[in-house]
Amino acid sequence: MAILLTALIVLALDQISKYWIVHAHVIGQLGYTGSLFDLDALRTFLAQANVAQNNSIPRGGKFIVLSFTPNDAALWGIGNGNAWAVRLLLALTAIFLVLLLFFTVRTRKNLPALSKVIVGLLIGGSIGNLFDRIAFGYVRDLIYAKFINFPIFNIADAAICIAIALLLFEAFFRKVGVFETFEDEYRALFRLPTREEAERIAKERKQNRIGRFQERIPEEEEDAENPHDDGNDPADRGDGRGEN
Repeated sequence: MAILLTALIVLALDQISKYWIVHAHVIGQLGYTGSLFDLDALRTFLAQANVAQNNSIPRGGKFIVLSFTPNDAALWGIGNGNAWAVRLLLALTAIFLVLLLFFTVRTRKNLPALSKVIVGLLIGGSIGNLFDRIAFGYVRDLIYAKFINFPIFNIADAAICIAIALLLFEAFFRKVGVFETFEDEYRALFRLPTREEAERIAKERKQNRIGRFQERIPEEEEDAENPHDDGNDPADRGDGRGEN
């Protein structure tokens, strides 16, 4: 339930904010009358001088402003104008989402509370941007953090970034998280040894390698420091016969 609720909240906030920035601001206030599917016409309109000066809400914002930007690049401007890069990202996103949904359904009862939130953020954010690329051919970005000059993003991007940060937190400070739970399911699915069994096997192999290495050491090396010491040296017996 937590996974579904988190994903739905992210998806709803993402799509509502994108709908508002386009229809209330770009169409309603700026007066765009062209097609939303015509990326060239939309960019030409937004690039006009009189529009660019008024394409941020609020106009005098110093920290965060809303500024609509259609983004057909693969990731944060990478691959801009490269159709193959966009198609590759679209395919990878679809594969990632299918795998994520598959393992989430199978492990939803075993996931810790924080992991459920992480998975929900990933699902909601991925679906939000995937819908944009399929429906419009580009992602509707709208949030610009002026104080750090960060690339313009949207709520789906923010959800994915938060999920990645929480994944790192889990990896360093939690014993069991998304990775461990998914790995356990993967091992069970393909009938592989469990993580505990794999660790035990690795430990046994390490001990066997150490044992074989020690067997290769000749026993004579133990007496290498005193190779001719047979206990008959008068100087070592301390009986004085070795002295003049």
